[in-house]
Amino acid sequence: MERLTPMQLECLRRAASRDKVIAAELGIAPSTVSLHIRAAMQKLGAVDRYDAMGRLAVHPLYEDIAIVGVRIEPPHSPAPTGSPMGASQERPVLFGLSLPPLPGVVGRLAWVVGAFVGLAAALLMGMSLVNAIIDLAGRQAPGSI
Repeated sequence: MERLTPMQLECLRRAASRDKVIAAELGIAPSTVSLHIRAAMQKLGAVDRYDAMGRLAVHPLYEDIAIVGVRIEPPHSPAPTGSPMGASQERPVLFGLSLPPLPGVVGRLAWVVGAFVGLAAALLMGMSLVNAIIDLAGRQAPGSI
């Protein structure tokens, strides 16, 4: 992974604040703050600034960096030896929420299979509804008495 520049790191540390506030504190333009945060998000592979802050908080290269306005709570139990990434089942807490486990191949595969099954079920239900509508439209009203 490409390391963050000092300014990207500083902007991301303060990313819980608005860009205007960060810009005033650092003496740069708000658009420059936004550019630094977006570049940091891209380097960390994050989808938004809060995801980037979470990744920064648990990244081994930046574990000594304090994030302004955020308190990280470590897992309660020690990590079992030999576990992937040396992490226990409990995840660190960020913004009061437990961070989800990092997706692996099995997690991605489960998501794809679940999405496929859900879409197939929706398609079958839609086809059943269309057939019912066609059947009702084809029926004739009973004759008058």
